[in-house]
Amino acid sequence: MRVGRPPWDLPAAEPGSDDAGAEPGSDDTGGLPGSGEAGADRDGADRKGADRDGAERDGADRNGARRDTTDLDGAHSADPDLPAGPDLPARLKAITRLIQIGSARSSGGGFSAKLLSTAGELLARAGDRLRLSAEHTVVALAGGTGSGKSSLFNRLAGADFSTVGITRPVTKDAHACIWGVRGSGPLIEWLGVPRRYRYTRASALDSGEHSLAGLVLLDLPDHDTVMTHASGLVDRLVGLADLMVWVLDPQKYADAAVHRRFLVPLAGHSDVLAVVLNQSDVLSPAQIEDCVADLRRLLDSEDLHDVRILVTSAATGAGLDELRQMLVDTVSARRASMARISADVDDVVAGFAPYAGDPAVAAAIPPGSSERLVDALAGAAGVSAVGDALRSARELRAVDYVGWPVAWVVERLTGRNPVRKVRLGRLWEELRSVTAGLSGAQQAEIDNALTRLADEIAQPLPAPWSQTTRDAARSRAQDIPAALGTAMGEALPAENKVAGWWRLIGAWQGLLLGSMIVGLGWIAAIVACGEFHAGTNVPRVFTDVSLLPWIGAMIVALLLLGWLTASACLNLVRTAAERETAHFTDVIRGKIASVAHDLVLVPAEQELAELSEFRDELWVASGVPATGLPSTGSGPGPAGRPE
Repeated sequence: MRVGRPPWDLPAAEPGSDDAGAEPGSDDTGGLPGSGEAGADRDGADRKGADRDGAERDGADRNGARRDTTDLDGAHSADPDLPAGPDLPARLKAITRLIQIGSARSSGGGFSAKLLSTAGELLARAGDRLRLSAEHTVVALAGGTGSGKSSLFNRLAGADFSTVGITRPVTKDAHACIWGVRGSGPLIEWLGVPRRYRYTRASALDSGEHSLAGLVLLDLPDHDTVMTHASGLVDRLVGLADLMVWVLDPQKYADAAVHRRFLVPLAGHSDVLAVVLNQSDVLSPAQIEDCVADLRRLLDSEDLHDVRILVTSAATGAGLDELRQMLVDTVSARRASMARISADVDDVVAGFAPYAGDPAVAAAIPPGSSERLVDALAGAAGVSAVGDALRSARELRAVDYVGWPVAWVVERLTGRNPVRKVRLGRLWEELRSVTAGLSGAQQAEIDNALTRLADEIAQPLPAPWSQTTRDAARSRAQDIPAALGTAMGEALPAENKVAGWWRLIGAWQGLLLGSMIVGLGWIAAIVACGEFHAGTNVPRVFTDVSLLPWIGAMIVALLLLGWLTASACLNLVRTAAERETAHFTDVIRGKIASVAHDLVLVPAEQELAELSEFRDELWVASGVPATGLPSTGSGPGPAGRPE
């Protein structure tokens, strides 16, 4: 668990700085070359071309431009010795989750509605484009075959990356040149630029092009390759591009197909749209002025009043400085926008921070609370009383089989046997009544147990988590009595359960009782026939008075044996009943623990897990590097992100 100051109290990396835009230890380049010195030194190479789209591009700055033809996944990451915090897209994603968590807890003194609204407005300003990459500015060059679009792309990139064509479409796939690779991977993947057409201005940033750092320059497919494909790509990019540059030539600048299919639909995006009239080298100054005026008239008629018009020549380099300055201005404007958004994120994080509380306070159920809850629910359910009743019922039932024979006779002669039967029946009625639910007094005990548990969990938590955790712990209180009753019913053994050895002892006791009755009859026969001569020709065994002491001793022995058997067996029955009661208690406590876990602890743990996630997302939103704070222990803690 991390210790020290909460991460949201630490200063975040400066927006737009080199250390602010990459995941620590990541290689987020999307298959682009590394940021070291790339490519052979081509300074001073004079390329000779055949036409205005690629001709006479003498002295183009090719230093540091590199074609991506090697291992596309072998790029260098940022300096591993410099910790980098989450980039702005990751921070905004974390803000999104914070809003989701807070919105679910905004009532009754929960998260501030104003704070949630402010955070939502921030996300709306950022948009999907920013969530892909905050460090890069996307400028797309679009145009038809022969407009010189690819030639402009090559002049700006400093190398012949994109093949040019005169009469037939050549650019069928998007090309990309990136000034500053780190963090561009997801963006380039989203743009759908094939890996073989990705290029990087790696060392150009060391040769005076810092003003373009973060620029992603796209050469889109010629719009007359496959019209539906080009149109769909333009539609997809216009919402993502920071600047869409439409390249026109003097011959086709008024082409109705271009205006109707592409420019008119972009009227709602005129703030990110510019038009370049290329190939100015074939026109006289007067012709250039006439073309620009006519193009301005066409754009105004199409509700594109704010669209800027530039005049360039890829062949002579005329107007390229102005075009490059427009790119620099676009990059600078985006950096300023990112700085403002980053500052707004810091403000939102500061607003959310009080809801995280002390990060050193674990968002977990205190040790021992679960056991105390189970004890309280077991007491409310009367588990101990039910166990005693079950033991008594077993002992009463066993008397019918292993009891003392004389006690049988006495109970039947005195009428006590029905009383025992009634008592046994009432015991089972009480046991069965437990399964129907708990009484009002028992419900009050349950409520008290839940209140104690909720207080133990929620007391150290900040608002609104203290209240929401209490509510979560009590959210299913009304289901607990029925669940406990069901658990008790499932744990109770069969009512008429009879052990096999009881029947054997019952037969033995019946034999003893029969023998005793035979002995008494024998004594009666000796007295009648031997003393009173009640019969003639009676066998001596029924007339020999000397046998009476022996028969009496035998009867006493039978009575004693029956009593000893009953006593020993009842002790065994009590022991077995105690074992059964202990087993029943263990089983029912296990079932009660399951009820407590499912109906009380799980809802509370889910709420605590939300608090832990809130703290984790707040950590990410704060923009602090993962190694920015010391840590102790080996496992993740609720106050910080896992190591």
